[in-house]
Amino acid sequence: GIVDYKVTKLQNIKNNTVAMSSHQSLEWIDNNEHVYSVLVDGDNHWRRQPLHQTVTTIVPSNRTLLCFSAALSAGATCATYNSLDCLRVRWQVMKPLPSERLLHYGIKVARTEGFIEGLWKPGLACNVAGMSLSAAIRFGWYESVRDTISRSSSNRYHDLDSSFLESEKRLSHMLLAGFSTGFVGYVATAPFHLVKTFIQAEKGLEVVGRSKTSPFFGTLISLAKKNGIPSLWNGCIPLGARGALFTSGQMLGYDGFKTFAKDYLNLSDSPRLHIISSISAAFGASVLSAPADMVMAKYMSNQGKSGINTLQCMSLIYKEGGIHGFWRGWAVSFIRLCPVMLTFSTGYEQLRNGLGLGYFT
Repeated sequence: GIVDYKVTKLQNIKNNTVAMSSHQSLEWIDNNEHVYSVLVDGDNHWRRQPLHQTVTTIVPSNRTLLCFSAALSAGATCATYNSLDCLRVRWQVMKPLPSERLLHYGIKVARTEGFIEGLWKPGLACNVAGMSLSAAIRFGWYESVRDTISRSSSNRYHDLDSSFLESEKRLSHMLLAGFSTGFVGYVATAPFHLVKTFIQAEKGLEVVGRSKTSPFFGTLISLAKKNGIPSLWNGCIPLGARGALFTSGQMLGYDGFKTFAKDYLNLSDSPRLHIISSISAAFGASVLSAPADMVMAKYMSNQGKSGINTLQCMSLIYKEGGIHGFWRGWAVSFIRLCPVMLTFSTGYEQLRNGLGLGYFT
């Protein structure tokens, strides 16, 4: 075809088998439908200049469907695995006995309080609402932000020998896009995350007689009345940082591995690729977000203490466990995220494809 012809012609030119005068250009389209103009300067240096990249233009109706598919997938996933999230928060806040393992602690909670009341219901409503809205922002805009960054960084010459036939989508673009959309998504939904963590932490304190939990709206109104509406965004900076790191790791793992598998392993979109990419996403997200996740849990569980700030929370964590204290609960975070990512990613891929939006690219 024309693509193979032009690629062959360019390689022949590069190998001096076809003559080409200085500053002569040749336009071509690669397999990703990126249009380039290849230039030869006076020193016979081969360079390419991207003239245009054909990316998917998401019209408003498609954007709505994209956000809807992400929100629905995230909401269903959160409802399924809220017990693991609650267990993580209670484990981080309650300081179980040193000899008590996470699994034993979870079994004890389920036996004494009941699985539904002790682990599944606490924070369920606000977790589903918050993560649905957050996913709509993060996944609804991620691809557009990533492609915008990609186009901007590609608006310059590149050496032909370095990456002539490679896609312009890079890991740095995924990192920046995940960081920005993750930060916005989590800051926008800060009140939901605040109330969710507060309820889950207070559930553990209720067991030892130190507090009593309230329903979602009751807790939300109580915190707003006590400290003012702006207080619902207290801790939004560490929360936003956590969301940025989490989404960056998630996208590096999922988008990065999926792109690598398609380009170098000749894999196509299938449940197998989505599953492997999901595990990679869980690993990346848990590693990058662990410190911010710990600070956020410590901060939001101490809302009753006036004057406590992020730096004080970090100091408390360091005094209690040293530098390793910031990764307390990392294992349970990864274990929790594996089934979560598997459920969300595979469901999201199939849902958006079923709605005519195609697979995640």
